[in-house]
Amino acid sequence: MAISDIPPYVGAQPGDIISSANWDQMQRLSRNSLRQHTHTGVPSSDSSTTDTAAQIATNEIVPGAITGALLANGAVSAANLAAGAVTASAIAAGAVGTAAIASSAVTSNQLSFQRVGTGIGAVTLGPNASQEVLVQSAAPSTKTTIYFPTISITSTTGAGYSDFTANIVYRQAVGATSIDIYIRVSNTGAATGTVIWEVLTFAQ
Repeated sequence: MAISDIPPYVGAQPGDIISSANWDQMQRLSRNSLRQHTHTGVPSSDSSTTDTAAQIATNEIVPGAITGALLANGAVSAANLAAGAVTASAIAAGAVGTAAIASSAVTSNQLSFQRVGTGIGAVTLGPNASQEVLVQSAAPSTKTTIYFPTISITSTTGAGYSDFTANIVYRQAVGATSIDIYIRVSNTGAATGTVIWEVLTFAQ
């Protein structure tokens, strides 16, 4: 691009005396131009009075130059993120709160469970019978674990039908500081049935 049509800060003609006032004024105008300079686009011509320039390209940004403090809240939207750009390692611990999770975003595919202690087995019960099985002993006496009892009927014999339920039992001796976890399996049906049971909790 031509530079001959760029307007000078202070005009002068050959033979003019450059005074200290001219020199100070050029400094002021230069510093003011730097302060107001923007990279918002290419000017329509060199003689434009608006001090603009081409936008900064990606390769002109030093690695690590853009930090979180330089980004306004909401400045980066989903449309600005490349597919797969945000990985688990890029998310700080505790960065995703409840408010950041959309309704129905977490499904069973995102949940992981683990078996509690010895929490698996089989039980055969006749009509109106129940049985308790120790799942975990000396568990902390604090509300830190959610237990999920699950059962599946594998066979039924006799007449009528078997009717099974499973419940978690929390048992503590007098003076103890821990609790024992049991599963109580009950058959309220008229037939004898066999179930396999399992006690699960959220994976750590």
